[in-house]
Amino acid sequence: MRGFVRLARWLAVLLGLALAAAAGALVWYRDAAQPPVTGTEVLAGLREPVTVVRDSHGVPHIRAASKTDAWFALGYVHAQDRLWQMQMNKRIVAGRLAEILGPSAVDNDKFLRTLGVRRNAEAILAQASPEARAALQAYADGVNAWIDQRKGPLPPEFLLLRTRPERWEPADTLGWQTMMAWDLGGNWTQETLRMRLAQVLPVARISELLAPYPGEQPVRTMDYGHLYRQLAPLASAMASVGDQAPPGYVEGMGSNNWVVSGAYTQSGKPMLANDPHLGCRRRRCGTSRA
Repeated sequence: MRGFVRLARWLAVLLGLALAAAAGALVWYRDAAQPPVTGTEVLAGLREPVTVVRDSHGVPHIRAASKTDAWFALGYVHAQDRLWQMQMNKRIVAGRLAEILGPSAVDNDKFLRTLGVRRNAEAILAQASPEARAALQAYADGVNAWIDQRKGPLPPEFLLLRTRPERWEPADTLGWQTMMAWDLGGNWTQETLRMRLAQVLPVARISELLAPYPGEQPVRTMDYGHLYRQLAPLASAMASVGDQAPPGYVEGMGSNNWVVSGAYTQSGKPMLANDPHLGCRRRRCGTSRA
């Protein structure tokens, strides 16, 4: 009996030590994985010194002597703060989620490759102005500078999925812009339905079937039916895309905002609350004061 008690005590001690070591490792990893926000970095690619100051909310404020350096610094701090999110965005655009998420992401990859988001981004880049290409390249160079020069462990998502960050390319930025357009165009299925109806119905009749917001009159437009009838093959193709696309339209979806007069605020300044119906991971959300 005494031997059993002694063994239990030793096991308890060992368990306590293991838990303490695990807690210490977790604290170390949490701190080590955070990007540095103070000090000086020497980065190849910058033409002049750039200052990045983070406010009390951690938001970076960039001061640069040129647009090119500002784009570079923006890519650098974006990678500092959102490297995993950016790598996921890159994979979404290219239809490459299944490489790290497994078979459950195959259908999503097939759809995005069929849609051709990455191909479209490359086509846009090829036709962009030299100034636009230079800005996109500077931003990508900033992202890659952080990937190349970062110290410490990667964010936990990379470790869990056993992957490493890939180089950022200008087409990745344009590709995510396209995905934002897709996200903001949640009513595209309604518009393709309108195109299909225009093949057989006049515009007035379509306005009755696709009624406006309650209490409002249909928006006066040109006879889009004539245009849509000329695009009959496209209407059939878009219907096929709609059958394969994930659901996106939500009835009543849309943005809203409200404003309070300065006569009713403590500061005497007006307050504006903007609700763009976008996730906060995409842009700054909240209330602003003029």
